[in-house]
Amino acid sequence: MTLQFIIIIILIALGYILKRLNYFKANDSQVFATLVLNVTLPSLVIVNLNHANLDFSLSILPIMMIVYGVVAKVIVVWLFRKHNRHIRGSLGMMTAALNIGVFAYPLVEAIWPNTGLIYFGMADIGGAIVMFGISYFVGSHFSNHGQPFSFKFLGKSLLKSVPLVTYIVMFTLNICNLHLPHPIIQFFDVLSKANLPLSMILLGLMLNFNIEKHFLPLALKYILCHYSIGAVAGLLIHFFLPVNDPMIKSTLQVAWLLPVGVAIVPYAIQFRYKTLPLIGMATNSTILISIVILYIYQAVVVN
Repeated sequence: MTLQFIIIIILIALGYILKRLNYFKANDSQVFATLVLNVTLPSLVIVNLNHANLDFSLSILPIMMIVYGVVAKVIVVWLFRKHNRHIRGSLGMMTAALNIGVFAYPLVEAIWPNTGLIYFGMADIGGAIVMFGISYFVGSHFSNHGQPFSFKFLGKSLLKSVPLVTYIVMFTLNICNLHLPHPIIQFFDVLSKANLPLSMILLGLMLNFNIEKHFLPLALKYILCHYSIGAVAGLLIHFFLPVNDPMIKSTLQVAWLLPVGVAIVPYAIQFRYKTLPLIGMATNSTILISIVILYIYQAVVVN
């Protein structure tokens, strides 16, 4: 497992170095993101869920993700209540808007190769509602010029998420005991093998270590809140969530310590926030911190 994490770190570093050497531009990350989110990640979902043993008890995962999203956002907005609307909106949007698709799936596949994608796929359903629904609502609420929130926007956003739609379709087929033919699975298996390298190179392309001193104290405070709230919630889940499946608890504990999702940046642009440097610093920092946390978690808890 240590070797697997070393490979992951090298792939991220490769993406960053290629960007620094101008082989790729920062804008090229959009191409990689399109391939990962619309081709390799859905292929991985199809391969893993085609013959997986699913249980309705896993429905607690999206529910807990939504509950956590609401509670965490309320706490952060309250903690930063003395700041202006753009800062409260930015921090509220980032809170509990977690990068499951690009960041978590490749690492989860390395830690729990047989079951990880099933559990995190269920959690991602709730995570998508938090990201595309609740976070968007928070950004709109604190914006002076943003468009009002609508369930129509939420529905369109969810339907545009190819991994999420793929997961729901495969989950439905699996529950109905319907499975794709072996030749089709072989085809998607070839595509799925590219998910790990492309995802990690994409993270490297996204990394940016520019520091805006004006926002630095605020970014550090937010990062502390991001992980403190996730860690406390994870402990509460460990001791008080009445489930017999330990993987459900592990999924929630890990999910709540993931980095900030990249969808927050276009939200901030749409709502004309003046806090893009703050969002950038927080997003990049949480990517690096979460890698360290996941490595420690798998070394101490999983092994």
